[in-house]
Amino acid sequence: MKIDILKCHGSGNDFILIDEISKEYNFTEEDRKCIAVMLCHRDNGVGADGILFVLKSHKCDARMRIFNADGSEPEMCGNGLRCVGRFVLEKLKKESVMIETMKAEYEVKIVEDLYEGVKTVEIAIESITFDVKHLPLIYPQDRLFFGKLDVLSDNLTFSAVSVTNPHLVAIVDDIDVEELVEVGKTANNSPDLLPKGVNVNFVKVIDTNNIYVKTYERGVGLTKACGTGMTASTVVACIAGKCPLKEEISIFNDGGMIKCIVNKDGEEKYLVQFIGNASYVFDAVIDMDHVLDSFNQSVNYDPYEDERNQYERMYEHTRKIIHSLK
Repeated sequence: MKIDILKCHGSGNDFILIDEISKEYNFTEEDRKCIAVMLCHRDNGVGADGILFVLKSHKCDARMRIFNADGSEPEMCGNGLRCVGRFVLEKLKKESVMIETMKAEYEVKIVEDLYEGVKTVEIAIESITFDVKHLPLIYPQDRLFFGKLDVLSDNLTFSAVSVTNPHLVAIVDDIDVEELVEVGKTANNSPDLLPKGVNVNFVKVIDTNNIYVKTYERGVGLTKACGTGMTASTVVACIAGKCPLKEEISIFNDGGMIKCIVNKDGEEKYLVQFIGNASYVFDAVIDMDHVLDSFNQSVNYDPYEDERNQYERMYEHTRKIIHSLK
C-alpha cells in the first residue's frame, strides 16, 4: 500500500499527517496501530511522535484521530490539533473550523504569526476538569492540588488535570530530566494508581508571564513539547498564583514556545486560548512494504523550505529569550 504523508510539527512535537478526506485508504484499526509503530520509528521509519489521521466528520469540518509512536490512541493532542486545524483551514479555505476529536470538539482559527513566517493558529480549549475520575487517578479525594503521591515521589507535589488527556503537573525550582523520566515511567507502570497512565509535566516558573514546561508523555516518553501538557501546566501555574489570569503567558519548551491566555468563569470553569505554530516540514509517498526506500526516494522539502527556515529563526530567538530571562 502507498500512502501520501505530510510531516509537520507543533513546537517541535512532530507528526505524520495522513489525509483520509481526499484519499480512501480504508484502514482497519490494526492498520492504524501498525502504521503508527512503523512510520514513527526514528531509525527504521520516517520518525515522529505520532500519526495524525484526518477524517470526515458528520458534525464538524473534520475529525482527528492520533496514534502515538507505540500504537496507542490518546484522547487528544494539542500540538497535533494545531497541525490538523491548519491543514483543514487551508483545505476548506476558511478562517475558522471545528475539529472533532475522541471526546470533544474544538474551534481552530487563523491568528497573527507568533514570529514572521511561522504559521500560527489558536484553539479554544474548554475541556478542562480537575475531577480525578477523569484521568482516572485512584485518590481518596475528588481533586488533587499540590499534594503528595508517595508512589511517585517523596518530595514533589502534584496537581491532577484532565485536558481530555490526563496530566499530573509539578511546579519545580529546576527541571531534573532524570527525575522526570523516573516519575513518568513509574506513573505509567502503576495501574493501581493510574489505570490508564498519565502525562507528567515539570514546570519551572521563570516569572509571572513566562514558564518552562517539560513533559514525559504517555505512549511517547520525553517529547519536545506536549500541547495539552502546556495547557494543564499554565492552568496550574495560574491556580498557584504564579501567573495571572486573562493575560498572555509564554510557555517555553524544548521545541520552541507557545502562548496561552487562561480565562476563568465561576468556581472551576476554565477556558484557555492556546496559540502556537503549525508548521509543515516535507511531504512524501510511502510504500508500506518498503518504508525506508520509498521514503528516501520521495521526500520533498522544497514546498516548505521558507517556513522551515523561519521556524529555525524563531527557535533561536526563543533560546535567546530564555537565556535572558534566566
